[in-house]
Amino acid sequence: MTPSINNEEKALPKKLPFELYFQDGDNQIACKANLLNGKEYVYINDELVSEKRNLGFKSKHTFEYEGAEWTVVFDVINMLTSETECLILKGKKKVGRKALKPFAQNPKLMMKAFATFFCYGLVFGAAFAAVGYFIGRWFGGSL
Repeated sequence: MTPSINNEEKALPKKLPFELYFQDGDNQIACKANLLNGKEYVYINDELVSEKRNLGFKSKHTFEYEGAEWTVVFDVINMLTSETECLILKGKKKVGRKALKPFAQNPKLMMKAFATFFCYGLVFGAAFAAVGYFIGRWFGGSL
């Protein structure tokens, strides 16, 4: 169990499709993200220091650790391949920058993501069609 940023006990997430590791002196920094639900995690020495849900293409985690200001930036470079870059800054010093294509490493993950987003599209498409239909009925729309 690892203490979270909310001082609650929280288990480490299972192996996620996006995991990058960096080294800064004695500190190991792990940047993890779940591509299906947008949840991002930053760990230093297995201690959760930042957690955020991101539904956009770029997110920034800013936190303080051992008296230093840290910034971790997740940036989606290519939406089709889900290539994502992770940049880590300690103060103004660049600790590391790496990019990862999770679908290239795990083709089953790509099919799972496609199926998930296809289902989301069906559900939201049906919901918006129903809303449009009922708005047209209520307001007497005619062509």
